[in-house]
Amino acid sequence: MTTGERIKKLRKEHKLTQEELGKMLGVQKAAIQKYEKGTVTNIKKESLLKLADILGTTPEYILGWDGAASGLEPVSAADFVRVPVIGRVAAGISCFAENNIVDYESVLKADVRGNEQYAFLRVVGDSMYPMLMENDLVLVRCQTSVDSGSIAVVIVDDEDGVIKRVVYGDDFIELQSINPMYPPRRFEGRDVLRIRVFGLVKEVKRKL
Repeated sequence: MTTGERIKKLRKEHKLTQEELGKMLGVQKAAIQKYEKGTVTNIKKESLLKLADILGTTPEYILGWDGAASGLEPVSAADFVRVPVIGRVAAGISCFAENNIVDYESVLKADVRGNEQYAFLRVVGDSMYPMLMENDLVLVRCQTSVDSGSIAVVIVDDEDGVIKRVVYGDDFIELQSINPMYPPRRFEGRDVLRIRVFGLVKEVKRKL
């Protein structure tokens, strides 16, 4: 089995389309198509590590290592930083207070900017399925605004933070789910002030 065939097999096992996998990896659908067709044989180290994490496997499996050299650059502990996993996001609660940090996850330094704050949140429910599944960890860059169409963590009133696609109109903000079973929530006029953006979803970690 080739590297491309392994990627395709794992993607289908996770019920992901090429476009969905591309979004999770931070690349275009065309890149996933090239990976699976084998037209790209030298996957960058960062992309390979992310791909393995998303698909719940190892870089060695994707590459089909048999003990021979493969072109993958070695990775050391110095290449990673620890990012807190926070229990909840809510108005009036310090997300980074010690009693709200439930764990830590390692990420590549190249994936985070040193002067910005990041946190992991665990996905609850299936409103963003199949892009996000329950118990996935999402890496969030903390920021107070996002572009229209972005997947973000937002707080409405005093509710806990939720992960939604944020769409802006002339006089409204709409919070959309990926799962069609969940209707969008639209806030118009002054009601848009009920929404506060916590951060932009940058990456997904999925563990089997």
